[in-house]
Amino acid sequence: MVSFGGNGISRIRHDRKGLSNVVVVMLSLVIVVVIVVNVVLWSYQMNQFDLERMHENVKITDVAGVNGSSPWFSTESEFNVVAGSRLSGTYSDTQSVDGSFESFSESSIRTNGLGWWNSDYAYRRVVTILNNAASTLSANYTLSVAMDTVSLVSSGKLTSSGNDLRVVYDSGSSWVELDREVDGVNTSSTQVWFETQASIPANSSNNNYYIYYGNPNSGSPPANQSRIYVWFDDFNRANEPDVTSEMSYRVKTGGGTWSIESGTLKNVGASGDPNKLIITALGNLTAAVDMLVKIDVASFAGGDTSRMGLSSCMDNSPPSGSGYCGLFHNDRTSVDLLNDLLSWGAHASYSWTLNTWYYMRFRVTDPSSGLGEVKVWLVGTSEPTLWTLNDTFGGGSARSFGEVGFAGSRTSDTTYFDDIVVRYIVNPEPSTYFGSEENLFSNRLEMNGVFPIDVSTYPLFNVQTVEVTINYRASVAGGIMYLSAYNWTSSAFSSFGFNSTIGHQPTITWDSFTVNLTDQWRSYVSSNGTVYLKIYESLSGSNQTVIDVDFAGVRIAAKMVAFTVANYGPDTTHLIALWIDNSTLHQRYEMSIYVNSGDTVSFSRADLTLPNQSFTIKIVTDRGNIAVFVPS
Repeated sequence: MVSFGGNGISRIRHDRKGLSNVVVVMLSLVIVVVIVVNVVLWSYQMNQFDLERMHENVKITDVAGVNGSSPWFSTESEFNVVAGSRLSGTYSDTQSVDGSFESFSESSIRTNGLGWWNSDYAYRRVVTILNNAASTLSANYTLSVAMDTVSLVSSGKLTSSGNDLRVVYDSGSSWVELDREVDGVNTSSTQVWFETQASIPANSSNNNYYIYYGNPNSGSPPANQSRIYVWFDDFNRANEPDVTSEMSYRVKTGGGTWSIESGTLKNVGASGDPNKLIITALGNLTAAVDMLVKIDVASFAGGDTSRMGLSSCMDNSPPSGSGYCGLFHNDRTSVDLLNDLLSWGAHASYSWTLNTWYYMRFRVTDPSSGLGEVKVWLVGTSEPTLWTLNDTFGGGSARSFGEVGFAGSRTSDTTYFDDIVVRYIVNPEPSTYFGSEENLFSNRLEMNGVFPIDVSTYPLFNVQTVEVTINYRASVAGGIMYLSAYNWTSSAFSSFGFNSTIGHQPTITWDSFTVNLTDQWRSYVSSNGTVYLKIYESLSGSNQTVIDVDFAGVRIAAKMVAFTVANYGPDTTHLIALWIDNSTLHQRYEMSIYVNSGDTVSFSRADLTLPNQSFTIKIVTDRGNIAVFVPS
């Protein structure tokens, strides 16, 4: 047996302690070496950076205003084929001139859809709905399309009653005839109201809706307005001395009576405030609505308490019935906005007479800011384009939507209401437009595309004009190809103001067709840069022509600023920012341009303008150097 004495154990402990000290010293040396290496490397890099910075020599040699063009912007989604059919290819084949193309065929009907709805109807026009909002437009949205029915009636294409005017939806698997309201048939401004059947994504369109006509033997059309609007009531029922006996209505009033009389809603006012009739069937709304009613004032005392019309965003708790109102008020030349129980808002002049029916349309456009609009016009006349009053409701706390209904007078005035309709609205509202008239025997091609201009790079304030172009060929020479664009001012496709409206004759070889929108371009470009382009071909006779489209695009001509930068240094330089300075302006613009040693680079910017007064231009490199240019 081997034994260890106390000295042996002590020695082992001593050796371990010595070993630990050695390890610590070695690790310390490693850390010191790493630190030294990093310091040396950092010092070298900094010296190298300083050296490169010292050697960098960049100069702005010229700055000048120029006229230039953007690149062509192509469509980023598939074309909507309104008439004819798509044979092959996709929209991506039309984004550059590269030999790949998308093919379309003329047709007497839209053969990539369901064909013709009903052969008893000789004519149709497609209705395209544009969702102008930045969010999805939900289904069941009530909207209208305007059309001239005078010419249709006079030419025998439409009956004078308008019964054969039908709205039909192509669901993709079946035709769906929709309830519709036709307002002002046999006029130049007929409004056809119906409800959408499918959602439409933001800034997109749907062209699966059609208006058919040309059937003198048609029966009564589907026209249930409860299937068109969120709320409709024509009050055509038995007299009821107290309308609140119906579950759909509730009174919020300090007096006055509401009754149904001779197919109308009647209010006799009283001194209580407010005097309201609420459409309880709609509940507490959380979205903007458009309200339309017929209103007839039978007696009117005049003065501040004489007030009748429509109310929205009403409180459903005390002070009950207070809300935003659009009213006849004070005298027979006044239309006013009221923040009820708080203050009167804006005023407009409109002369109206007793015992006469008027239309009143009312909206709260922004409850948080107290903004609204009201429109009044005589029944039997066309609805005016402009609002009678578009302004504020006055001071006081705002309401975040709420209940809607009728506003009655605070004195013993008698008012009749009829045909109330309520629909939800979005801002901006969708646009609608017609395609060309089709019949069972016409050969046509018509398609629409969405072309977005990059307004961040090419802002509209510098745009001078817009060009649109297509590169295409036809299987049969002849016919005429046309280009038009959606006019955001007139809410219709148009070529008004184009430098050429006579069209272009297709050939069997590749050819280009370009038109300039001249100084009318602003009507064809939305605020976010969207251009809706229509390409259509007609007059090709009985031949069913095939059209191949290799390229379609939109570009802008703009005022630009051209910069020339020279690199006199030994290294490549990276330009990262541009400044324009004067006594009132200090504007920075991002950039990323590389200039090789000994090279000169020229580039243009359309997103800026040069000041009229003296200014300085600076360009900054990624090494922190600044090139300065002071115009002489």
